[in-house]
Amino acid sequence: MFFARKNKYKLFSFYSFLLIVVVILSGCLNTEPPPLPGQQIEESTEKKEAISQNTTNEFENDTGIIVNDITIKPKGTLGGDVFFQVVNDSDEECGGLVVQVDMLSETNDVIVTLGVQAPKAIKPGQEMEIKDLFIGKGVVKANITSITCDFARFIPEGTR
Repeated sequence: MFFARKNKYKLFSFYSFLLIVVVILSGCLNTEPPPLPGQQIEESTEKKEAISQNTTNEFENDTGIIVNDITIKPKGTLGGDVFFQVVNDSDEECGGLVVQVDMLSETNDVIVTLGVQAPKAIKPGQEMEIKDLFIGKGVVKANITSITCDFARFIPEGTR
């Protein structure tokens, strides 16, 4: 009789342990941790359209580079691509072109600042599209703050 009670106790303990393990695993397998604050995931299937804007030069630009068009193409909820259609209106080649731009929200708050680089030099009269990826939620405008042509970034470090 004593041994029968001991076996029932072991069997009851084993089934209790097994039940607890199943309950814990079933609760944990189907849950996903919530996103961090400020990084809520937007689940809408709405396609975001590209934002195109005309440019105004509110800074001194002595490079001869003219930005004809800026296009912002959102990718997901936290950023996108910015495209610049540029033309070299000077008589000199522009090497090392960098367009410094502030990416702005609807309330004109700066979300992120970028330095978008051209992949190669731009000859006089040549048009080129340059682009870069930005990360920043709520960007709707781009404000160019400066344009530089600096050949130094193409010159190897040891020869300067």
